Amino acid sequence: MNNNTFFKQIGFNSNKAAVYKAVLSLGVVPAGVIAKKTNIARSTVYKILEELIDDGLIETSEGKVKKFAALHPSALLKMVENKKTAVENAMPSLLNIFVSPKLKPKMKFYEGEAGKKKVFEDALNLNNDKIHTFSPLQEVLELFGKTYARHYTEKRVKNKIWRYALRPVTDKNQKNGQWEFYSSDEKLMRKIRFLPPNISCDTLIQIYANRVAVVASKKENYAFIIESQELSSLMKQIYLWLWEKADKQ
Repeated sequence: MNNNTFFKQIGFNSNKAAVYKAVLSLGVVPAGVIAKKTNIARSTVYKILEELIDDGLIETSEGKVKKFAALHPSALLKMVENKKTAVENAMPSLLNIFVSPKLKPKMKFYEGEAGKKKVFEDALNLNNDKIHTFSPLQEVLELFGKTYARHYTEKRVKNKIWRYALRPVTDKNQKNGQWEFYSSDEKLMRKIRFLPPNISCDTLIQIYANRVAVVASKKENYAFIIESQELSSLMKQIYLWLWEKADKQ
């Protein structure tokens, strides 16, 4: 990879990249030596050195003359990870104030098994902390299989996403011993309740962020995602109303 491209990708402008590379190659040196090597004004070099210290990429040695030395380049990985964590932590509040430039809802249809999996996994790609789902387990396992369902759960738990599942009452007494699929479980970050007997549920519906994702049973065989704040808000309110009336496990 071209060095200039790499440094742009991690947010370094040309001066910051030049100063960092100079410190990497020079060892323990004062700012004047770095300024001379990079041909960048000393005042600018000092500012950049302070940025690199804040990034955790270089350190200083105090003395008559302050000197600077680079930490091992692997410190770049920690810097990038710290920025990623900061973005993830800020995402919920950013989404709360986000206003899409296009008010028209977005809708995408997906076909085939790969398309259905893409719809099912979409919630894992956003920084949610909850998924509210109408989840007919027998239909889901028939669509995706137990092995895939296990992998999905592993990804969801790894991303620290709670799953609230409303299921048809027909799932209530089936194979309760298979806790990984059928039971509420703190470790699996899943809570389950059962819909009243007069409400049938054959379609997987997931409500999260500002989206509603739908995966039909094999009988009707379709999948789509609607991105709409109004619809997702309405669906969530209906869901929470049903959740309060649903039977606990």
